[in-house]
Amino acid sequence: MFKDGGKIQIVSHDRNAGLLHRWGSVLLLCLGIWVPAEVLLGDQIIVVGGRNYVDVKIVSATWEQVQYRLAGVSTSQKLAADRVEKLIFDQEPAVLSRGRGALDQGDWEGAVNSLRSATTLGDPRHKADAMYLYGLALVKWGQQDPAQLAVAVTALEAYLTQFEGQKDFFVPYARVALSEAHRGAEDWASAEKALVPLASGELGKRWILGARLAKAEILLAQQNWIDAREIFSSVANDSAADSGMVSSAWIGYATCQLGQRQWSSAIDTVRQKILESRNSGVARLDGVKARGWLVWGRATQEQASGNKTQLQWAMIRYLRSAVIATTGDSEILAEAIYRAKTVAVELGQNDRAEELAQRLQKLVPGSAWNK
Repeated sequence: MFKDGGKIQIVSHDRNAGLLHRWGSVLLLCLGIWVPAEVLLGDQIIVVGGRNYVDVKIVSATWEQVQYRLAGVSTSQKLAADRVEKLIFDQEPAVLSRGRGALDQGDWEGAVNSLRSATTLGDPRHKADAMYLYGLALVKWGQQDPAQLAVAVTALEAYLTQFEGQKDFFVPYARVALSEAHRGAEDWASAEKALVPLASGELGKRWILGARLAKAEILLAQQNWIDAREIFSSVANDSAADSGMVSSAWIGYATCQLGQRQWSSAIDTVRQKILESRNSGVARLDGVKARGWLVWGRATQEQASGNKTQLQWAMIRYLRSAVIATTGDSEILAEAIYRAKTVAVELGQNDRAEELAQRLQKLVPGSAWNK
């Protein structure tokens, strides 16, 4: 997936709590008190750079368009899928909600266990969501346990076999996730093959950019800094790229600069394009910001050359990354704590290094950064 910024999220509200929130919201509105959109129930369609659709009924969702009905209106309206940033559903089965919640919190194994059961749901929309998310959770778990990557490939291919012909909304995302699973197993040819339908434009112009971004990630994994950096730059500067793609591309670009030992340039990239950006679409992506602080910490540590003040700044930036990543990307959290531990060792702070090692073991016990 596009590390955070490019992924679609579907959130569910509890039905019983929903009734209370709905009537409470109506009362507040009648009193002239502003109520946040997320408090009002009904399905929601969050769009890129435009007006959101709140308290609607989502009828169908494909990679081409999302169909929805307004409250009290029987006819459906259509919205191009390229404009959709997020779908929020009012109701869904508890087993699917639990799996989605675990996935959002970075509990990959818990997500897999819940979503595996949800893949047998009878409703086609719920079944498609569950099958895709199950495969995605396995890919994420595969970052910690490589044995899960083969299972992820099987799960995602099963989803595509059943729903690609129906043009399901998550098909493009599943292809990116499938590429990521192959990439994790260092099967570069299969990783690129998974992207072919996207690169061809079959799934829309937006996904041509998605394929380019995923291709750059493949090159990055092979430490082909020059070619990866060129593609990341092209995506980051493409006017058709959404904020999620742009932010992921700049993080990839800065990571290439780290690989090329261009420490100051990497810092400038994450500071200007991610951490200090006035683009609200980038600023709100906490997972991307966590990676930005991680890149800054790595660059600071690498060029410190034993300078204690610079090493302390590296420690601060790693811990900042860890705090931001606590409620999201567990592997970023693990890497940030691990690298903070290496700084503590370099500073001769053995007690702190041991404390960080224990924290890493407690918070992300299955991570490869523990090994």
